[in-house]
Amino acid sequence: CELIKLRIQRVGRTTVRTILKEEGVHPGPKRGKGTWDEFIKIHAETLWQVDFFSKMVVTKRGLRQSFVLAFLHVNSRRVICSPATFKPDAKWMVAQAQAMLEQAEAGELPVRYLIRDKDFKYCTGFAAVFEDANIAVEPTAPRAPNQNAFVERWIGSLKGECLNRFIVFGLGHLDYLISEYVTYYHECRPHQRKENKTLIGVLRDLDDTPVSSLSIA
Repeated sequence: CELIKLRIQRVGRTTVRTILKEEGVHPGPKRGKGTWDEFIKIHAETLWQVDFFSKMVVTKRGLRQSFVLAFLHVNSRRVICSPATFKPDAKWMVAQAQAMLEQAEAGELPVRYLIRDKDFKYCTGFAAVFEDANIAVEPTAPRAPNQNAFVERWIGSLKGECLNRFIVFGLGHLDYLISEYVTYYHECRPHQRKENKTLIGVLRDLDDTPVSSLSIA
C-alpha cells in the first residue's frame, strides 16, 4: 500500500531481496514447522510416494496407451507396482489402493503418509481407502516437483534401463517386464544409499559367493 502511494506499481524480486539484505533481514527465512528435507527425514520410515507412468503397447487394435501405478517407500526405496491397465477408472484405482496396503503389510513396510501429484485419476475412493486406514494422502504443492522426486526418479530408471528398450505386446508382456525389473531392482541392483548393497537379499558374484559391497564408477 505504501508503494502504491508513491505510484510504484511493481517491484522486482531482486530489488526486494537487496533491500532486505541491506536492512539485515534474511530474504528467505525459515517458515513453518520445518523444511521439506526435514519432513522427509522425520517421516521417511512411514512415508510413501505414488505416481503414474504409461507405455504404448501393441494390441490387435493397434497401439494403445497403458497405465501403471508405482508406490515407493522412501526409507527402504522398495517399490510396489500395480498391474497395467488401459482404463485406470475409479474401480481400478480403489482395487490398487487396497492391494498396495496388503503388500506393504506383508513386506512389513509401515504406511502413514502418501504423497501424490494432482492427477485427476486419483479419485475420492482411492483416498478413502487410505483414510480408512488412518493414512494421510497429501497432494504435492504447486511448482514443487521435488515433493515426488523419489518415485519419479525410479520411474525414470525403469524406463531408461528397461521399458524404452522393448516393443511391448499387450498388458501381460508389460506386466512381465515390470515384474522382472522390480525383482532386479530389489534383489540384484546395488544402491549407493544402502552402501552399495541390495535392498533385499545378498548381492552375489558370478560363482554365487556373497559380496558385502560393490564399487560403482
